[in-house]
Amino acid sequence: MKENVIAPTQNVKRAMNCVDYLINRPKTEMVGLGLIYGVPGVGKTRFARRFAIQNDFIYIGLDSTTTAKSFAMQLLERLKTKYNISETIRGTANFLFRKCVDIINDVENDVIIFVDEIDYAFKDYKLLGEIRDIVDKTLSIIIMVGMEKAKLKLLQANAHYFDRCNYFVQFKNLCHADVKLVCNKISDYPLDSQTIKEIYSITRGTLRKVIKLLTAIEVKAKKDSLKTVTYNDVKGVLSAASNKKNS
Repeated sequence: MKENVIAPTQNVKRAMNCVDYLINRPKTEMVGLGLIYGVPGVGKTRFARRFAIQNDFIYIGLDSTTTAKSFAMQLLERLKTKYNISETIRGTANFLFRKCVDIINDVENDVIIFVDEIDYAFKDYKLLGEIRDIVDKTLSIIIMVGMEKAKLKLLQANAHYFDRCNYFVQFKNLCHADVKLVCNKISDYPLDSQTIKEIYSITRGTLRKVIKLLTAIEVKAKKDSLKTVTYNDVKGVLSAASNKKNS
């Protein structure tokens, strides 16, 4: 399986439009803040992480222990790596935050930052405010990535913050054409149309499940020394996945 390939599904196209829009926005009039949100398993994190790696952007994933200071420390380390800064920097959360702002303002190109699992920040006013302050004090772009209720939670957490978010992208379950595209782009084995149709039916367009099922199919294909995969070749794998879904 081609692990670092991003298939241009409708979700991915909308997310890339978000990035392009924020890059080309009137920078002195609009902050570079966007939000990608959607149900679990539809490819939000996969897109954010891989797109950031491919384009030398910054990716940070929050968790339940992230604080304003630990976020500033993570961002600072990413910036130091990106811009080859060897200086040892320590201090308070405010000091570290200001160093991040100084570095971002010193570089000529747009700094684009993906902040994944943004839902963890909605209950931490300092952390959420710090992320907002970065786009307020710099020309950088921050694209937050969250769950299906992230847009509503952002509004409930801070209406002013919500109004400053200039692009929203909702990731949805993949359609059949998207599943076919994913299979053709990331699978190491060509799949026939019936196999792809079954993958779509079993997974209901959930990208995480598509990738998991593709992995099982490729294990079978490798074991049987197949060059291409037909429905009859992997009927047992598909049947097992279907039974598991319905159990």
